[in-house]
Amino acid sequence: MTFKKKNTTNMIIGIWPEEVKERDFFTPRGEYRVDDQATDTMKNSLMYKMSYYNYNSLFPAGQAQDRVRGSKLPAEGPELSTVEEAFTSENWIIRIYKVKKPDNLGRTLQEATSFGKGNKRKKAGKRKGPRVLRVE
Repeated sequence: MTFKKKNTTNMIIGIWPEEVKERDFFTPRGEYRVDDQATDTMKNSLMYKMSYYNYNSLFPAGQAQDRVRGSKLPAEGPELSTVEEAFTSENWIIRIYKVKKPDNLGRTLQEATSFGKGNKRKKAGKRKGPRVLRVE
């Protein structure tokens, strides 16, 4: 990971020391990774998602690579649910995001994003217990 991102992580830890633990971003070998071996904490961080959102579209399928870190990125890029891309410069040096507006149907932003991708809501689990027939 570049100094810039490590420095950003340390600033976040300084603000929220109880919630963010730097060791959660390290692999068991003590490395910052952004490839398939990245930790779940790293992959779920907003910093990672905003850095690599739509990055796969620059490469042929399955060949996305972070040339600075020399890492082949996962075939499936991160998805954004709370922010959306507003602007990306031609060379991807400047990226601007805006916070999504609340859903007008009362869904969380994650549920609305999932629905927008064609995923249906999860059905309620089946009731347990014996069936009762109504007798009128």
